[in-house]
Amino acid sequence: MSSRPISRSRYLQSLLTSTALVSAGTASTGVSAQEAVQQANQGTIEEIVVRGVARKFRPEEQNTATGLDMQLIDTPQAVTVITPEMMNTINADSAYEATDLVPGVQRSGFGFGFEQIVMRGIFNGRHRVNNILFGNILTSVESYAAERIEIVRGPATVLYGVTGSFGGEINSILKRPLRTPRAEVGVEFGNYDTQNYSLDIGGPLNDAGTVSGRFVVKYDEFDLPLDINQEDFPNEKFMVLGSVAWDITPMTTLRATLHHQERTMDPWDGGALIEQPDGSLALPDVDPEQWYFSHPDQSRETLDMHFGILELEHQFANGWNSTTQVAWNKYDEDLSYFYPFGPFGAYSLGDDEIYIYTYDIERDGEELTLRQTLGGDFDLMGKNHEFFLAAEYSDNQNPDRFQLLNSAFQGFGTIGMYGDDYDGQPRFADGSDFNPIQGSRKEVFGVRQELLEETEDLLLSAQVLLKPTDRLRLMFGVLYQKNNTVTTIPINANVVNDPPEVTNVGFEQEVYRFGATYDILDDWGFVNDARVYYSYSEGFEPQTFTDADGNNVSAPQEMEQHEIGLKTEMFGGAVGASLALYDYEITNIEVSSSFLGSFGGFGSTVLEGAQEATGLEAEIVGEILPGWNVSANYAWSDINITDPNSGSAPPRTVPEHAGAIISTYEFLEGPMAGLRVGATLKISGDYSFIDGPTNVNRFGALEAGAHERFDLNASYAPRDGRLQNFQIYANWLNVFDEDILVAKQGNPGFGIMFIDQQRITVGLRYTM
Repeated sequence: MSSRPISRSRYLQSLLTSTALVSAGTASTGVSAQEAVQQANQGTIEEIVVRGVARKFRPEEQNTATGLDMQLIDTPQAVTVITPEMMNTINADSAYEATDLVPGVQRSGFGFGFEQIVMRGIFNGRHRVNNILFGNILTSVESYAAERIEIVRGPATVLYGVTGSFGGEINSILKRPLRTPRAEVGVEFGNYDTQNYSLDIGGPLNDAGTVSGRFVVKYDEFDLPLDINQEDFPNEKFMVLGSVAWDITPMTTLRATLHHQERTMDPWDGGALIEQPDGSLALPDVDPEQWYFSHPDQSRETLDMHFGILELEHQFANGWNSTTQVAWNKYDEDLSYFYPFGPFGAYSLGDDEIYIYTYDIERDGEELTLRQTLGGDFDLMGKNHEFFLAAEYSDNQNPDRFQLLNSAFQGFGTIGMYGDDYDGQPRFADGSDFNPIQGSRKEVFGVRQELLEETEDLLLSAQVLLKPTDRLRLMFGVLYQKNNTVTTIPINANVVNDPPEVTNVGFEQEVYRFGATYDILDDWGFVNDARVYYSYSEGFEPQTFTDADGNNVSAPQEMEQHEIGLKTEMFGGAVGASLALYDYEITNIEVSSSFLGSFGGFGSTVLEGAQEATGLEAEIVGEILPGWNVSANYAWSDINITDPNSGSAPPRTVPEHAGAIISTYEFLEGPMAGLRVGATLKISGDYSFIDGPTNVNRFGALEAGAHERFDLNASYAPRDGRLQNFQIYANWLNVFDEDILVAKQGNPGFGIMFIDQQRITVGLRYTM
């Protein structure tokens, strides 16, 4: 039985019948609570008028997990859809900042040119836009450009191939042209010199309404969350999106979208752990606003990203839908800064000393992708079923280029080098000045490595949804992928290769998936639908390694995941809840060959590593009562990486227990109508700061970082009068100023950074 659209009258009737609760809207009808319940029990209530319509969290549908346009309850996999309303409520600018809304997903720090998101214990670096893979790992899409963000928890390899993550997929659906006129302008200010300005305008472009457009732009300025005497840390971000759609016929639409995103930022990414006299590791006890080790005058990253997509959508007479996509993306990044290398007190350093090195990289690339999909219904044996077919081809227009300069030691920093006594001149531990590099850093240091990579990919996938009975649905999927990657190394270890070193690696792979959902309950009290599901997914990730004989060998990591779950819809579809239990194993992880008496050449590896996980995730999202929205989640994770050389250890930044609840209440009538107040509580247990058994064996283990973070938010949008098109809002992140540390890289020597530092912002939006 398919999900039903939200019905306000049915929603309130469900509440009255099952819980005998009467909302403020009921009182406005002049019906007492007792009379309302009696009428509800007799089936006489047909309509209850609610004064005002609340802004809601819950989305209606998704298509990332299966490729089929399915309701969330029908999808045999854990999926979270993040709507603009949810993003606005917590003031999140990207998928990275919205991870509190998703069970089993953690943010593991930013800086050094990209954001770290960990999903089910696995780093997710490459995001999708309108189902097309972004060609870099540098950043997620600015949320103001997106209609929604779909997050699949667990592998979607059968649909997307190896380009995704074993832990899940992040897919941003860009804003589309509007067929009715609408405009929104906004401005926001906050501490750390935060200010941003936004515009979103769209509507029909001709009298017939067959051509429509949309223009979206946002500009941000903000400082790093630091408070250091005589220093500023300005950052800038800019995003612009333009989209035009032409309804060629009532059944055919051509749409063109251009998206540009750029930033200029300090790539600051924290410091290191402390090595204590007994050799154990500890978290630094410092002021987060002084946790900085680069040079403010020469610490800069610039990034330009361009994304263009041409889409032709057509619906055939039989209801089948075809989508043709031609996508182009290009990126260019330059990064130069100084980074600390520790831990503090290690390698015969003083207790508060750390090495300071230069770090300089350049990354750029350009890619073209062609994608064709076809989906629809078909009849078989008297039943209606669905299918989805996809073919995708991608090729580099310019190779992905990575250039690394030699890293030069500058001096010994100290844990408090930017402390209260800082006078505007950075100094090393011996009192000497820490100065910027004079001249071109490339000329001064020279190129250590340059790598060019050209990738050609072909993916063919098929999904079939069979409905053998009214309650049972079976989904089958298969993917075939053929890849060829040519890696050229003109420079390696400071040596110019003449001719350049070239490696050509290709693979062909097939993977499969199976899913089943069963409708166990219909219209029982306030529960409208309840379904159990099971899914089996396979995944693979190519890798090239050096075997014991010194040969370069290509063999993929392989994954199998089993997941069972329960999904429900309640109160006329206004609330959805899900429970997912998963178990996966990743095999063929490369490790050193010198284990258990085995011997090989220096640097040789074998595929004897593994990662195993069992986890439980729970989620509830929706409008519990009129005006009261909740998004709550919990995750239990038991994840370990195994290396025969070193035993087993958990991955970084994955707590055993974590959860969050975001709740808002909006007054729907009376003098406070339009006022919404809310709060967020994020709770996390301890997690590992050291990634995997090899690092634990080398440095020792450290599990710490448990925290509770409390946020507040409020907004006011008058229902009528002169100001009815305005909305004023405020967000207070980390009200109690909790210190939250994470391990961005899982190495105790660098990338230990504070996140979610206290921020206060206020803003104003005008919509017409």
